[in-house]
Amino acid sequence: MTASHLPPGFRRVWRRELRQIATRPALAFMLVPLPLILFLMLAVIFAPGLPRDLPVAVVDLDGSTMSRQIVRMADAAADVEVVEQLASLSEARQALVAQRAYAILMIPAGMEHDLLLGQKPEVVVFSNSQFLTAGGIVGRSLSTTVSTFSAGVSLRLLEAQGIGTDRALDLITPIPVQASPLFNPSLDYIQFLLSAIMPTVMQIFICATAVLSFSREHHSPNGMPRLQRIARSPTRAILGKLLPYTFVGTFVLLLGDVVLFRFFGASFRGNIFVFFLNGFMFILACQAMGALIALIAKDTTGALGMMGLIVAPSFGFAGVSFPRFGMTLFSQIWGVIIPLTPYLQLRTDQTLRGAPLEYSLSTMAWLFAQLVVFSSLLWLMTRKTMAQTPVVIENITAEPQESKT
Repeated sequence: MTASHLPPGFRRVWRRELRQIATRPALAFMLVPLPLILFLMLAVIFAPGLPRDLPVAVVDLDGSTMSRQIVRMADAAADVEVVEQLASLSEARQALVAQRAYAILMIPAGMEHDLLLGQKPEVVVFSNSQFLTAGGIVGRSLSTTVSTFSAGVSLRLLEAQGIGTDRALDLITPIPVQASPLFNPSLDYIQFLLSAIMPTVMQIFICATAVLSFSREHHSPNGMPRLQRIARSPTRAILGKLLPYTFVGTFVLLLGDVVLFRFFGASFRGNIFVFFLNGFMFILACQAMGALIALIAKDTTGALGMMGLIVAPSFGFAGVSFPRFGMTLFSQIWGVIIPLTPYLQLRTDQTLRGAPLEYSLSTMAWLFAQLVVFSSLLWLMTRKTMAQTPVVIENITAEPQESKT
């Protein structure tokens, strides 16, 4: 279908919106270059995939061969790096407060002596849980190091008593536990965090451009009358104004996914058609929500503020950083009404988990229901606003006529 076969009202609104984008460099910059710049910045941040060499401090009050071995084992771990060996716990605490270290490994005095006597000295790990991710990583790494060292010492003591190696291993770990992380076994931050942050950033730009597009008409003196005369129906007005941003948003989101899956090697185990359909519905739902906010608010500033209040914290309500099952009812309701929540859930199903289509149908229906609700409310608000806005004839007749094709 060529442009001449499209409805005249839609065609005029479409071309008018393209002219608005072309004559506003700030808007054009926000459509493509700015999201891509942010994507690249995020990619640089998460490029290592896993945090490495996080700084820790050591307080070795024993100074024995065994204590030095623990320090060497801790420093050899890929997650942490021993940056300071201090003489007292008070000095180590200052290093923790000054953020020179994320954790403290304290080895008590007489540790080696107590071990050789068959006693159980206590090695203490202090981790900074203010930084939940970093503190958790270094705390887990140091605890694993101490546990590994302890198992080795216990094995040697049992072997010294004449117990065979196999029997000694059974005594050390009577119930062995095998941990098998699923879907992201390497705990790669690109797989779950970067893959979720990029659509979150994109959602803000999609909603903001829809807000600006409709606020320009709704909050200008003759905007809605002019739009009514040009489009002749709410449907043509909505489609003509939003579709240019839909195509641009789809392109940018697709480009971000190419960077994620092509250059970073993120897992993709699902149905590519379902994946792209999910992204397209996500963009349309965000646009409908943003345009609806623009028609509800009293001015452009208020519309942008309302939009930011709703979508800016959406990452926290989507269940990526904090599980939705543990949230309050208010938080769960907030997550339900935001398109990002079902989009990220289905995105994870189709990338990491490789879930069968029947497991994703309910999530797709959830996102589709949001699209229908927001689009219906937008259509009603557009129709109502067009009907209630008085037409200023002298300004409308000054509108340049479109040349016939």
